[in-house]
Amino acid sequence: MTIKSGVASAKRAFPRPSWQRIAVIAACVVIFLIAFAAAAHDTIEKMVVERALSGAFGGDATIANLRREDGLTILEGVSVQTAAGSATLTADRVAYTVNGDEWDVRPTGLHVTVAVDRLTGDELSGAPSAAHILNLGHLRLHVTNAALSIVRSTGAAKLEVAGLNGTLDAAAHLTYDLHGDVIGDTAYPFSANAVDDGQNIDQHWSAAALPVAPVAALFGNPDLALNDGDARNVTFTSAGGLHGTFTLDGVRGSIQGHALHALTGTVTIAADGLGSTGLDAVLDDGTPVAAVGEVHDGTDWGRIFGSGTRDLRALTHMFGLIAAQPNLRWMNVETTAPGITFGQYAMTAKAVPHVIQLIAVDPKEPTLHFDTALSHDHVISTGERTSDLALRTHAVAGANGDYFDIGRTYEPQGLLIKSGVLYHGPTDHEAVIFDRTNNPTFARFHLRARAVDGTRTYPVTLFNSWPTRDVVIITPDFGKLLPPAPGVTFAALQPLGDSHYRVLSLQRTTTAIPVTWGLGISDLVREPLPKPGDVIDLSYAIDPPVPGAFAGIGSGPLLLKDGLWYEDTHAPASDERNVQWPVIAIGTMSDGTLMFAAVDGRHPERSIGMTRPEFSDLLRGYGMIDAMALDSGGSVTLVSRAPGNSATTVRNVPSDFSEERYVTDALFVYSTAPLGTIVTAPRPHAEPTPGSAP
Repeated sequence: MTIKSGVASAKRAFPRPSWQRIAVIAACVVIFLIAFAAAAHDTIEKMVVERALSGAFGGDATIANLRREDGLTILEGVSVQTAAGSATLTADRVAYTVNGDEWDVRPTGLHVTVAVDRLTGDELSGAPSAAHILNLGHLRLHVTNAALSIVRSTGAAKLEVAGLNGTLDAAAHLTYDLHGDVIGDTAYPFSANAVDDGQNIDQHWSAAALPVAPVAALFGNPDLALNDGDARNVTFTSAGGLHGTFTLDGVRGSIQGHALHALTGTVTIAADGLGSTGLDAVLDDGTPVAAVGEVHDGTDWGRIFGSGTRDLRALTHMFGLIAAQPNLRWMNVETTAPGITFGQYAMTAKAVPHVIQLIAVDPKEPTLHFDTALSHDHVISTGERTSDLALRTHAVAGANGDYFDIGRTYEPQGLLIKSGVLYHGPTDHEAVIFDRTNNPTFARFHLRARAVDGTRTYPVTLFNSWPTRDVVIITPDFGKLLPPAPGVTFAALQPLGDSHYRVLSLQRTTTAIPVTWGLGISDLVREPLPKPGDVIDLSYAIDPPVPGAFAGIGSGPLLLKDGLWYEDTHAPASDERNVQWPVIAIGTMSDGTLMFAAVDGRHPERSIGMTRPEFSDLLRGYGMIDAMALDSGGSVTLVSRAPGNSATTVRNVPSDFSEERYVTDALFVYSTAPLGTIVTAPRPHAEPTPGSAP
């Protein structure tokens, strides 16, 4: 019944149409189509904006609704995320108008979240891409009560900025004027602006104070924690390149689990790194701490917040290494160059005072390489100071090298390889050879050599060592003159290429003779002497072989092997095993880091020195795996480039009346990295007593 009545009613409501009725119906259809077209236009525009934002940032973009109201285009439920998820933007509502190429945009409920450990340069380039794809001309963004969260994608580290208000103006360049509050235990107001003077965009950020704990938590360095305290007088500017400073005031925290109190000092941030002319603090027991230097492996700020800067991690590792030592009196840590850190400290062990210096070297740093330096570039010389060798060859860090013939010929006692060239053959002592990738090999190397003249073979046992009881190879690197050596004949050789040499002359060495390529042949050798004009096949090599050998130095004794004390039965100066005196060594850590360590001695009121077993225990406590002593006693000299210096200086106190000894050779580290730009003057060195400022 109801259905039939409805149908009947419908028939009565729509009788057979006349032309008037057709016109009314057509008008209704047009109005409907216009409304539908408008709605379709909004839908299409919403899709275009979503796709443009998604394509520009390589991530996801959604808009819940697009509508128009009172001449405004209104986007509701806006969400944009970059490809790597480093940044997310959400807004409850975005209203904008377009007048020609001018866009006026006013978001409501804007919240931006940045995951700093995912931030990359490509991510940062997304905003300009978005503006280009959307064909934005002059964009003016009015920000009202917006919020910013800076977080790590893993963990609870978060820095909150609230009440962000101001205007961003993007025409040819982006300018802005913003202010807001960083949220810590209280609100920390800050301001930021960028002004276009027609040539440059000058940006300025400032805050009277900012909380250090939430900022420090964002860095990718789990060994560094700053728990409370403020950074004061925070200023940053882009004028003349990014530059900023802030002063730490009474900050408390920890490094590698060691509590740090009253951390004060000014920190500077530049476009290529960060550093300080001096930070001071105290440990739990009152030990004064000083730190100075800069790190420059932070040009990718995403990496700083992601995995952390390697050099800052190395600095905190050096700090932890020293802070773990017993009965500390004071400690200092520094950066030297990319991949190199320096530490120095004083401690008391069994009522005996010690002052110790450490230099840690990252062998994987591409700007670094090891090499040796030789007094006057000859095996026989009058000696040079280690610091002079470093200055002459432009080293950035290193130490004295091998035992030598002190006060006479200054001939090194063992192996010496310099820039890939063998200068002095190995003897029955330990040595270390570095290949071109800074990989070290500790071993007791031997010379494998022979000289063949037709059917005669001469037993070559020495290389640039004089005199001989067998046969020695002499090269021009030996020196200017061969000293007299009764019972030895010198066969002068002319290099012919490959391993072939022509005998030029034979001469008895009863008097000094000029050095040239040649063989020194002892009268004890049974083979007949070669004759002038003979062609000799001369070959020599180091065994065990080290492919790509670039730098090598002999000395010994070996102190550690595979992490254990090594009793070196071929130690030089074996009678000094149990004498407390200045000692120095180079060794490898479990992570591959190479480390120089030196202990001052012969200064009873300051530092006594150590026996070889005591020194070995100290090195093992650092975590060294293999370690070899260098020439000790009065020869001990450790050099490095202090922050703010352009050249190396002596970092320990030599024991010969506090003056450097003339030595024969040294083992150095060289850097191709440019000098730092933040610390421009060295901090005066001081050795404080407990409870005093360093």
